[in-house]
Amino acid sequence: MNIILWERLLPESDAITITKLEDGCKILASKNGGSLRLDTVADIKWEQYEYIQFDVYHESHDVMVILLTFEENSFLDNRKFIEVHIGTLPYVKTTVCVPLSVVNGEKLFLKRFPGMMQCVLRGDESINRRRISGVTISTIPSVSVREWTMSNLILSHEPIESKYIPDAYIDSMGQCKHKDWPGKIHSEEEMIASLRNELNTADISVKAGHWGWSELRLEATGFFRTHHDGSRWWLVDPDGYVLFSAGIDCISPNSETSYDQMSHLFPDELPQDGVFIDAVSERGYDFGIANLIKAFGSEWRESWSVITKQRLLSWGMNSIGNWSDPGFIHYSEMPFVYPMDNYPTTEELVYRDFPDVFHESYEQRALEFAKQLSAFKDNRLMMGYFMRNEPHWAFVDELCLSVMLLKNPSPLISKQYLIDWLEQKYDSIHSLNEAWATSYKTFAQLMVNPPPVLEENPIILEDLRGFDRILIRRYVELPAKACREAAPNHLNMGMRYAFISRPELLEGCEYFDVFSLNAYQMKPDEELVRMVADKLNMPIIIGEFHFGGADVGMLATGIRALSTQEERGLAYRYYLEQAAANPNIVGVHYFQWNDQPVLGRFDGENYQIGMLDVCQQPYLSFINEMKKAHDNMYAVRSGSLEPFSDPPREIPKTGF
Repeated sequence: MNIILWERLLPESDAITITKLEDGCKILASKNGGSLRLDTVADIKWEQYEYIQFDVYHESHDVMVILLTFEENSFLDNRKFIEVHIGTLPYVKTTVCVPLSVVNGEKLFLKRFPGMMQCVLRGDESINRRRISGVTISTIPSVSVREWTMSNLILSHEPIESKYIPDAYIDSMGQCKHKDWPGKIHSEEEMIASLRNELNTADISVKAGHWGWSELRLEATGFFRTHHDGSRWWLVDPDGYVLFSAGIDCISPNSETSYDQMSHLFPDELPQDGVFIDAVSERGYDFGIANLIKAFGSEWRESWSVITKQRLLSWGMNSIGNWSDPGFIHYSEMPFVYPMDNYPTTEELVYRDFPDVFHESYEQRALEFAKQLSAFKDNRLMMGYFMRNEPHWAFVDELCLSVMLLKNPSPLISKQYLIDWLEQKYDSIHSLNEAWATSYKTFAQLMVNPPPVLEENPIILEDLRGFDRILIRRYVELPAKACREAAPNHLNMGMRYAFISRPELLEGCEYFDVFSLNAYQMKPDEELVRMVADKLNMPIIIGEFHFGGADVGMLATGIRALSTQEERGLAYRYYLEQAAANPNIVGVHYFQWNDQPVLGRFDGENYQIGMLDVCQQPYLSFINEMKKAHDNMYAVRSGSLEPFSDPPREIPKTGF
């Protein structure tokens, strides 16, 4: 039997007001956001239910991000929490459905139910469902107040099927129907004429010679390498010219929208036959490709490649970033990076995507993993490779992997190595019991019986963090050594950590040539960059950063938000020139080439972060400032020009 919860909702402050309705409530939240708290949650047996769900409707100018937070008051009243960030579209009644298993913390990105946008997990590594002491439903800060209704808030055993009435939310070109903006394409004919004109006027002459800076040439080795000149780090191209890598991720024609979650919001009768089959997949429909087909027919890919190369060269880019189209990389003859697939894993995991690194299969799979590099061993234009992107386990700030290892009920090989390590550290089980305040009879008992207050005992935590270093080192070292053997001429650029929240994350990273960070800030963190570069004696490359604007046809800005496209461009210029002035940074790669689909990519993310909209139209106000940054970057890098130092004012983001 379901439990109805909406009558338990109470505002947490004056920033939010509630008006009760028949089966829910109308909510008004201030620009700073606001929280609703469920009253008397302690009397609910949460472990007896599988889902919490509710209906949301709003008419905001953008996606409304809702935070669903579960709290646990643990040992010594330390508050632990798991928080789900959920995107909801305006003008669509959305059924939000969240499995209560999220409190286990095992998934960073949650399954999307129909109508929902991206759902992302934040917070601690896990909480105990039986000890949930608080639940809040909140909105994040916005540029304006939020008015929305919530109804049918329940706990259930099964997800209640969403009943959506088909109603086209986007037009035949994939643009939002609910908004108008300067630069919007108003007909397919207008779009086709614009693209054909750009193709007809494109100058596709191949860039001659090298890709680096002509003013400084060092020894040529035939492949990319790093160099420190006594003052700063550089990349060096195959011909010996120094390079600061200005690149873009995801240079591709693709912009696919998922059918399963959003089919009720698609326009009717999308072309799918003949050459349009290229826009169709089992997962969804690609409006970006469909628009190119409308303009160029069966030669759409070749035409897109010509236009795209012309844009990159005229905008001053010198590198192709991660996840870009392989055919275009070959056609462009530009320096590129390679994103490796299928980082080695094991059948049983320690936590999220962290494998059982002492299992014999991990080493075998590391060797198999590295073989994919053999296809590039003689490719002069490949700068290097990223072994993976943003390990999910590393998103939890204070995560202790060895704590999760002991809590894991499976007889993991790494757990036995941990126990053996503890047995070497402590001469006897008596010594361990004395230090840990436990009463084990043998070390073997740790395999099935972790200490009851594992996270709360500082001595236990200190010991286990010591073994974390061993785990993370093996996690990095085995694949990195295998990659070095397979691709000795190319730069290992690491694994693009999203955060460096603790020193253990740098274990094993000395096997890289370049350390990569995804740094979504107004400029890279100088202190963090200096610390990593000094510790590892290697340069840093930024794998991702972006800025979104609130003035065009998209419904979410992304992680960093500005008011206009021009301010987006100024933010880009500030970021790149500040990075170029940093002696430890050798490049920045912007995320990403295209805007994401209005109705969301595969995971529901729908940010206005592209160089181009879905109709392949560039955001010229943004591009103009970006070009200035590229024109200035070597003068800034060499110290003859001060970096741009006037960042635009951020606005509250619409992002997950």
